[in-house]
Amino acid sequence: MTALTPRTHAAGRSRLVAYDHGAQLASWTVDGITRVWLSAHAVLDGSAAVRGGVPICFPWFGGGPDGGLRPSHGVVRTTTWRPVEPSGTEVWAWELSSEDVADAPGAEHLPGPFLLRHSVALDEADEALTLALRITNTGREDYAVEAALHTYLGVEDVRDVQVLGLEEAPYLDEVTGRREVQHGLLELMGETDRVYDRTGPVVVADRAALLHHELRPSGATQTVVWNPWSDKAAAMTDLGDDEWLRFVCVETAATGEHALPVPAGDTVEISCGLMQHPTPAT
Repeated sequence: MTALTPRTHAAGRSRLVAYDHGAQLASWTVDGITRVWLSAHAVLDGSAAVRGGVPICFPWFGGGPDGGLRPSHGVVRTTTWRPVEPSGTEVWAWELSSEDVADAPGAEHLPGPFLLRHSVALDEADEALTLALRITNTGREDYAVEAALHTYLGVEDVRDVQVLGLEEAPYLDEVTGRREVQHGLLELMGETDRVYDRTGPVVVADRAALLHHELRPSGATQTVVWNPWSDKAAAMTDLGDDEWLRFVCVETAATGEHALPVPAGDTVEISCGLMQHPTPAT
């Protein structure tokens, strides 16, 4: 396989890397400090999804509402998207249509014709990043889709992370299969795969690094928090032995009964703003 060609952008203190494969932001660093994390073992030849960055899940999440759809997370994250002209503060933008994936494995499960536009925008002054996925139903019938911006946030040690903003939110624990309610802030103590029925600002306190990640989603219906932990990570060929310590996924999502309705001829969008702040002194 041929290595993917990276797109790079350096502005101010920020450096971004992206690929047309999956229209994927692969990494974001500020002064060399990782904000959006990429595995050193990521497959970068187009044969698989890229481990890290911000993969796009569409038109289903995981195995879909009933768990039986393949490939996992839909058909667009391993497809080459078309670059299009960015606008405003956008660094890159891409488009992809249902015709582009008509022959891809799993295409028989597409809900209907669509046109997608994904963009990465950088606000240099505030050192803030915005990712936006626009979904247009180009057909004549309404449908609903699952979608997610699967953000890998770089942290010093996931065992010393607190997630704030999900307090009292109901969630499905995909590890146990049970429905629970989040009491207090979230600290990751083991394999974590939770689908929270809440969207809104989330803060990830990276206590070891004395930094706060702030995520501001829009247009989504849910927040997913994921880390495979040590045992499951050991079976992943695109993760190093201790790399599971270096990230937590906090995903802007719409899944299951909270999927996004897309009326015929209409457009919907999910987006997420990302920024980072030093932990305030106490």
